[in-house]
Amino acid sequence: MRVLLVDDDLFAAELASVFLEMSGYEVILAESAMTALANIDSDDGIDLVISDFHMPEITGLDLLEVLRANGWKKPFILLSASEMTDITIIPDCWVKKDENMAERLVAVVNELLKPDAAVEQI
Repeated sequence: MRVLLVDDDLFAAELASVFLEMSGYEVILAESAMTALANIDSDDGIDLVISDFHMPEITGLDLLEVLRANGWKKPFILLSASEMTDITIIPDCWVKKDENMAERLVAVVNELLKPDAAVEQI
């Protein structure tokens, strides 16, 4: 399964990418929302988008809004160090950017993309 990870913080993106790849996902990195949109336009095989909230030019929520307006129905995870309040576009999940982000992110991606596997582990 293919995951598009959008983050202008390359260290955080690469760390999360390593954890996702160790869990069997193919990860495509994008440093901006504009690059992410280009990736999505050219690649129908992306199963899920993970995006940082705070990015220059276009925020993660703005990216989600554009994707949903264009018919994106696949899961979208938003990463942010701050709480998400008063938002009108709701992502499938919000994961806090902190020292445990990579592990939590893998769990959330597994839950969204492999729900049957998550049930079997219980």
